[in-house]
Formats: sequence, C-alpha cells, structure tokens
Amino acid sequence: MTTIQDQYTELLKQGQDAALAALETWKKTFQQALGQLPHPGPISPEHVIDQVYDFAGHLLNAQRDLAKQVLATSTTAADKVRESVAQNS
Repeated sequence: MTTIQDQYTELLKQGQDAALAALETWKKTFQQALGQLPHPGPISPEHVIDQVYDFAGHLLNAQRDLAKQVLATSTTAADKVRESVAQNS
C-alpha cells in the first residue's frame, strides 16, 4: 500500500522532472535562436552589464510571479482537502 508520503514524493519528483525537461527545451531553443542572430560587432562592457542585470531583474520578477501562483494554488488545494476531511469526520 502506498503511503501519502510516497505519493507526495512521487508527485514532487514528477514536478522536478517536468521542470528539468522544460529548462532543457528552453536551453535548446535559446541556443538555436542565439545561433541565428547576426554578430553585432564590438559591444561595450557597460552595455553588457546593463543587459545582464536587466535580464536578471526580469527573471526575478517571473520567479516571484511563479511563487505567488504556486502559493495560491497550494492554498486552494489545502483548503479543499481540509473541507473534505472536515465533512467526512
């Protein structure tokens, strides 16, 4: 018989595998797109620094949004489980 911990662990592993697969797909797509871009010539180091930090800011905002969505979804799911347990008790 599978315990709730086993089910949770398996669900977590599936989520991690899906995230890794998505990252791998993103990496391949990014590499292909980068290979198709024309070479712009000399680039100033200040410009590169600005672009890197701007990109990092966008990534942090995306991670914040994802974390809030995960929290909202988890909270909703936990509330439903609590309601179900309370009704069956």
